Amino acid sequence: MTKPVKKSIRAVKSKASVVVEEALPLYTPLRTILGGHQASVSSPSGEYDLIALTRDGVKKSSLKSLAAYLGISMEQLSGLLHSSYRNIQRKPDHSLLDSLKSEKVLELAAFVQRGIQVIGTKAGFTQWLQTPLPALRNQTPLHFLDTSFGIQLLLRTLGRLEQGVYS
Repeated sequence: MTKPVKKSIRAVKSKASVVVEEALPLYTPLRTILGGHQASVSSPSGEYDLIALTRDGVKKSSLKSLAAYLGISMEQLSGLLHSSYRNIQRKPDHSLLDSLKSEKVLELAAFVQRGIQVIGTKAGFTQWLQTPLPALRNQTPLHFLDTSFGIQLLLRTLGRLEQGVYS
């Protein structure tokens, strides 16, 4: 009886390590979206790293890269962060954003990562963001990026697209 138990424990351990190994690449593109080496963002390897990065703060220099991935101006991005463009503009590039703005930046970067994964290309994703969709009451996805609830709505919409459901 002990042998089958040992085999099942090993199987569980091996499945768990596969899950952990598969989860790590999910966060790798966040570094690129946030500017990589220029923004001095390390590749988060999981939720705990994202929490720490949120608390420590994301560098302001990450905003330019994020805006480029979203296909929007820094002025539009500052609106998504519920901050005036002037307040963001006057900060030096190396300064850290507060935890609320950092969390929003990371949430937007994760959304960009998922959007590019589903749509297929960065150009296609930015075009999708600008296109009014029937599933969104004929508004553009960009219109919903200023709230967490809006981002969740868009993630569900992307999930439906991925499954082939008309959205």
